[in-house]
Order: sequence, then structure tokens, then C-alpha cells
Amino acid sequence: MLNAETFDLVHNLACKINQCNDELFGGIQVITCGDFRQLPPVKGDYVFKSAILKKYMFNVIELTESLRPENIEFFNALNEIRIEKVSDKTVDLIMTRHYEVDHNINSNFMRLFFTNMEVDFYNLRQLMSITSDERWFHSKDVIKNSKVNPLFQIPISINIKIGAVVMLVKNINVEEGLCNGTIGVVSFIETDGVWVNVKGRDFKIENVREDILDCTHSIIASRIGLHLQLAFSLTVHKAQGCTLNKTVSNFNSKIFIISLPYVALSRVKELNDLYIIRNIKNELRKILKNITSDKDVDFFYKNLDEKNFVTC
Repeated sequence: MLNAETFDLVHNLACKINQCNDELFGGIQVITCGDFRQLPPVKGDYVFKSAILKKYMFNVIELTESLRPENIEFFNALNEIRIEKVSDKTVDLIMTRHYEVDHNINSNFMRLFFTNMEVDFYNLRQLMSITSDERWFHSKDVIKNSKVNPLFQIPISINIKIGAVVMLVKNINVEEGLCNGTIGVVSFIETDGVWVNVKGRDFKIENVREDILDCTHSIIASRIGLHLQLAFSLTVHKAQGCTLNKTVSNFNSKIFIISLPYVALSRVKELNDLYIIRNIKNELRKILKNITSDKDVDFFYKNLDEKNFVTC
């Protein structure tokens, strides 16, 4: 999801730090990983369009062993969707997980939507269904330069109840598994923080400070608040890279990117852990059958230098 502009910027900064302009990242060894057949950068060009990457990319290794799907039939179906060569057999298999409505599916299963608006609406509805008392936590901002509009990871405010599903939006303690994207359930609320149960362990989440720096490393804006967001549901973008126990993917959205179906469908290990919502069955079949490829991605993979391309 890294775009070409950001890649070049990091390269140029690393060259300045190491005072070396003749090597990639100024001689710092870097391993990059990702799948261009999943979600594209939110803004900008694919990183493989970077002139810097083209100049220095010597070794490319393709990883072919999947550690997520445990069912070979499901794995093969997902791979067909990934490379946009979907057979009738794959369509028939995925269609076995079609549901017209979401009403009777376990509310504890993670919902995946394609837009932030859909996620916000579902999260609010689920929070309102919890009968325990609510508590608002509001962040505090200090903006030193009124001309900037900083984008913080910490939300401006969050309404929380005991039993609410939440997700960390910043790394806190990676060794303990408390990192950006970690999901847990609120178990207790105090005046100065929230206790969150993550995989059977309770952790207290307190206010932290997030700083925004300028190019001289001076702080231009700060926010102090809880680094949590509601997570009864997630966008497909946010779920990329996650392995989830059960997912309910809502395919009714009008906002559609050709790589979204693969990412949405491949978050689980087993086909039976997948639930797909589309109010008209034939429309879902048509979506699956007509998945097309990104021409730039196709060109990149077809033109990789074979002598520097290793499969393992």
C-alpha cells in the first residue's frame, strides 16, 4: 500500500542520514514485502512505478505457500480471484456462502465494509445495543501552527461501553501484542483509562501523546487521548493483513475497487468462516465472475527479470 512518492522520499532521507547517494536507502539494508494484487495505495502510484525502485531492485522472491486457508479447494478459489481468472467452479464454491441479509448471523462475527461511512453506522448501532453505561473520552489538541491541518491516528473522541469491541490505532507494546490493529473487548472503564481484554488478558489503555513534526523535527501539533476506535466492524482496507476467525463481508456497497473482493474474502482460514451479504444473489455471482485485473499490476509481474526472480 506504500506509494511511489513515499518510497522515494524515504530513500532520499536515508541517503542524507547516511551521507551516501550511490546506494538504495543510502546503503541501509531493506526488505520490502507485499502483494500488488491486493489493495492499491490510497493515493499516488504503485511503488513499482518508482524510478528509484526500478534502478535498485535486484532480488525479488515470490512466496507461494499460504499460511491462512487450510482448505485446498478454498485456497485455489481465492488464488483464482487474486489473479482475476475466476472459473465457474470457483464462483459456485464462493456462492455457497451467500446470504441476502445479515439479520440472523452471529453479531460477534467481524463485519467488513467497503466504506468508512458504513463502518461508522454499524459501529454506532452495535454500541447502542449494549445496555451498560456509556462514557465519552475526549482528546485534547495543541496546534502550534494554525496553517496546518494535522491528521492524527488518535480519534478526537470515542464513546465506550463495557462489552464494546475496540481496536488499538497505535503501537503500545509490540512484545505484548499491543500494536496498531489489535482488537479486544472493553472489560472495565475508569476515569483515566479503559481496560481491554485481548486474548484473555486485560490491559489498561491510558491517554498517550501523539506529535506531528515538520521537516526540522519540530513539533507543530499534538493530541493527547485514547488510542482506540470502535471495531465491531472494519473497512476492508483496515482488515488487510489480518487473520480473522469469522467475517461477514457486505458486498452491497456502491464503492468498489477491483482488488477489494480478494482481500475481503481471504481474511479467514476456512470457507465456512466466511459470510457474504448481497441482497440479490445473481448480482454477487456477476461480481465474482467479472472480476478484472489491474493492467499496471499485470505488466509489472509479467516483466520481472526472471534471473532475479525466485519462487519459494
